[in-house]
Amino acid sequence: MIFSNILKTQIPVLDISGGLCDSAQVIIAIVPLVSVIVLGILTFFFMLWDHQKRMIIIQKGGSPPSHRIDEKLLLLGIVALFIGIGLTVFFIIYNGMNPPLLGGIIPTTAGLGIITAYIILYRKR
Repeated sequence: MIFSNILKTQIPVLDISGGLCDSAQVIIAIVPLVSVIVLGILTFFFMLWDHQKRMIIIQKGGSPPSHRIDEKLLLLGIVALFIGIGLTVFFIIYNGMNPPLLGGIIPTTAGLGIITAYIILYRKR
């Protein structure tokens, strides 16, 4: 009974002037931060898993496969680029050209930088 009343209650997203209320702005600002933190945690555990796998192969007398950093670098750059483009478009639609737009521009430029590094490394070979 209590939950049905809670579900029927509408949470205001827009304030009287038609802009987003403070709580909605906080949520919009937190989403990119949380996504970067989750991506960092996943990357850490992937690297830990890869290290443990290599140590087990070495302990059993085998030789672990060589690291293919080039492919991982390109994949990381492409993912960062598209996440940044998506966030940039999202922030332009909801906020226009305001400082929160940096939440999308920073991963976009980071992705472009990583892809550029991959291209430079690839041309050296």
